[in-house]
Amino acid sequence: MAEEVEVDRLSALPLEIKTSILRLLPIEDAVRTSSLSQSWRHIWTHLSSLCFLLSFPDDLDLHLWWVEVFAYIISSLRGPLIDFDLCYYAHDDKPVDIFWFLSLIFQKGGLQKLWIDNHGCSALIQLPYFRSLRKLYLCHLHLLLPDDFLGFEHLEDLSLYGVYISQKNIQLLIDSSKNLKMFQGHVDSDDEKTLSLTFNSPLLTNIQYYFTDSVKQVRVINAPNLEKAHVSACIGATSSKEECALIAALTSKFMADIAAVSDFELDFETIKCFSQDAAPCPLRVQFVQLRSLHLEGSVSTLDERLFATFCCLLRNMPILESLEIKCLDDPEVLEGLVEPDAYKPDAFKVNECIKKEDGISCLEQSLRQLTISVTNSINIVVIGMIRFILLNANVIELVEIIYRRDNEVESSAVEELNLVEKASPNVNVVFSSSSSWF
Repeated sequence: MAEEVEVDRLSALPLEIKTSILRLLPIEDAVRTSSLSQSWRHIWTHLSSLCFLLSFPDDLDLHLWWVEVFAYIISSLRGPLIDFDLCYYAHDDKPVDIFWFLSLIFQKGGLQKLWIDNHGCSALIQLPYFRSLRKLYLCHLHLLLPDDFLGFEHLEDLSLYGVYISQKNIQLLIDSSKNLKMFQGHVDSDDEKTLSLTFNSPLLTNIQYYFTDSVKQVRVINAPNLEKAHVSACIGATSSKEECALIAALTSKFMADIAAVSDFELDFETIKCFSQDAAPCPLRVQFVQLRSLHLEGSVSTLDERLFATFCCLLRNMPILESLEIKCLDDPEVLEGLVEPDAYKPDAFKVNECIKKEDGISCLEQSLRQLTISVTNSINIVVIGMIRFILLNANVIELVEIIYRRDNEVESSAVEELNLVEKASPNVNVVFSSSSSWF
């Protein structure tokens, strides 16, 4: 009887499957697979996607060694590099020459996605002219554009988080990206001047902007395909009334420009800025096509003005179908600076807010689902918001309360919600747990 020949199934895998496996590994492990067998030797050089997680050491020799390794890996690739992620940390006294790294990648040609996240000193980078670039994500950098910059004609996704940039360069980057579909912005001026951004982007479908005091205005003057928008602001517990009024004015103009979206996300800090306005309805923007609203932030207090602003928001969304509220812990509570009890409002004040409200079209005719996620206990504010919806939503079908798996729901909270008078006879109230932090 002939002896069975042992088949090396791992080595027999097609090249496409081998490279798809290597894409899931850190680059240093992918390179080490060359020692597995002759068939795996240099398979990593067929990769078109690389992710580097680097911490550049203090030791100059080790630092230079890492630079040489990077150069060797990039130069060894057999084809173009399509996708490149670099997350790095460098000490303040030893900045990394990112442009040198980007120049090596530029020479390979064909780059479509670039992600750079700097966790060390604030680095200054100048982007080469990547002609094929479709997605650009930059975090915690000072950004310069080439003097002869003509724009990334294929760029679709642009994300700038914690990026310092000049007025000229940010507007040039936006204007020259004719195929821009998604923009995420948290930018600051690199010359102590305020920024004014204008979007004339016919293909734009999603815009997310984080407002700071370095922004004078953000206008969307032409975006007929815009579907989703997200507004948040840099406002803390110590912010003055003047700062809140400025944020309210900025975001109000922006919301007027994007009022035709069908999906909108807003943080509670921005809502609190509007609540300082004594007008009966401080939010004057009508979202006549909005179907889905997402609210997020710390819900530590619920006073009469904040409740009025929340109702005003709903009044201006006549066909709203889905409402999602993410109740996050207050940062000061998480850091131990303030006791959680200090943020619990008096039950009587909350109960004053929970009442029947007439004339809110979405509650009377369209709201079908409420989802509330809580990172801590289900406190009286959360219960109050749920009670308000149950009391007023005539056609709602599902109220889902999602809580962290390591937090138990108090039986009193369940009992109280079961006793609430419900406007809709078909509503289901569901409690579910999650292991995530939302």
